[in-house]
Amino acid sequence: MTSTLQVQTIQGPTSGFDSNTVRVAGGHKLYAQGHVVQVQAYHEADVPGHIETDSNSFQETGIKNTITPQFNNSLIICDFIVSVSTIYEISSSELRTRLLLNDVQFGNLYTTGYMERSSSGQSKYQPTAFKTVHEGLAVGAPVEFKVQFRSSLNGENVMLAHDKSSITMTLTEIAQ
Repeated sequence: MTSTLQVQTIQGPTSGFDSNTVRVAGGHKLYAQGHVVQVQAYHEADVPGHIETDSNSFQETGIKNTITPQFNNSLIICDFIVSVSTIYEISSSELRTRLLLNDVQFGNLYTTGYMERSSSGQSKYQPTAFKTVHEGLAVGAPVEFKVQFRSSLNGENVMLAHDKSSITMTLTEIAQ
């Protein structure tokens, strides 16, 4: 049986230990627009060795995370950051990244990161970071988010993650 309780305001007690708090009984869930439904995190605090390539074809990074949307109108937000990416001083290449959702590319060439070396006499070090927002993902169907990267020139080395850097990919479902 389904029923709807319609009220003007729900308010917790105004005094005591739990003042201004509304509690939901154990085993039950309450979702409201803008609330976090779930968070899935991938984190590597100390990358052992470099994640690098000299190929101009996209390469696997091993960086992936999966979320299963619980609501059909939720937003899924993907936050990604690598603390230190590098292009060597001898390289004239660019570092390109892309995001795949269930092995399908999301966005365009610049949606998920792009790095170029601005001076020929210096290595270029900077974070690689992006945030993407996804809607309309199927409820109950797992979605794998995966990052790939490449050099813009074959034979020119680029490094997505420098030795000892950190990598984080956080997927957050927000109720709408």
